[in-house]
Amino acid sequence: MARKITCTNEDNVSVIFTDKFNPWLLESCEGIYENKNNVSMSTNTMTDGSTLQGSTVAMRNIVMTLRDRPEADHQANRSLLYSLFKPKSEGVFIYEENGIIRQIGYHVESVAIDAVKRSRRATISLLCPDPFFVDADDVTVEMAGWVANFTWPHEFTAEGEEFGSRTAERLKTITNDSAADNIGITITIAARGPAKNPAITHVEQGESIEIGTSGNPLNMLTGDKVIITTHTNNKHVYLERGGVRTEINEYLSENSEFIQLMHGDNTFGYSAVEGENYLTISISFQYHYLGV
Repeated sequence: MARKITCTNEDNVSVIFTDKFNPWLLESCEGIYENKNNVSMSTNTMTDGSTLQGSTVAMRNIVMTLRDRPEADHQANRSLLYSLFKPKSEGVFIYEENGIIRQIGYHVESVAIDAVKRSRRATISLLCPDPFFVDADDVTVEMAGWVANFTWPHEFTAEGEEFGSRTAERLKTITNDSAADNIGITITIAARGPAKNPAITHVEQGESIEIGTSGNPLNMLTGDKVIITTHTNNKHVYLERGGVRTEINEYLSENSEFIQLMHGDNTFGYSAVEGENYLTISISFQYHYLGV
């Protein structure tokens, strides 16, 4: 399958770029296969060599080169690019090839279109502050929930047939074999009955996030959901009750950490002061990649 790139901006304007004119043809795309690191070193006049202070993955710069037909409506094609890649705008870059779909968020740096008389060539520069590509869909893992014992239509043949059975893994291991540490997750805690002060623990890191304390307890009612997001620049705790979502970061205990996926095995556990058996727990995340 030939590669296909789809760019969609914050206004939901979307254009597909391939090796065919549509109306722009994708000549090349740089910055999607490689990665760069910011390596910080220090030197000392009395020490040979340098000392490593730290290393981070650098921002990604994606540069697309496009071309339209000699007989095309160049003004209309320029307008299309200007409406898609607006100044100060954000967007999503989606790459598809051989059944693999990965995406990354971007900010528009520049749009340059040459002024030759025949076919026009455009160069688009996109800056990606978060340099990692992610899968198009989240991965969701359940620690505790309910499994249906039958499907509809169903003929009841005995009294007391149960509609479902509870599955409750007190410890669940998620293996992150991608190249990234500190991958944010979304934890959803749903109450099927009254519960109090739920908590999630990351065993390897020795960290927990506890919602509710003895001095400021969180009493969950049947149907309530607690949603925890631990992504970079998106660390929040919400309570959904009666269709209304409210931020409740004030219920966090002082020693709580917004736990994230690290490279390797990540074992999570859950608990509650009361009503632990009424809780269903799911963890959603996206694997991170250094390239497509």
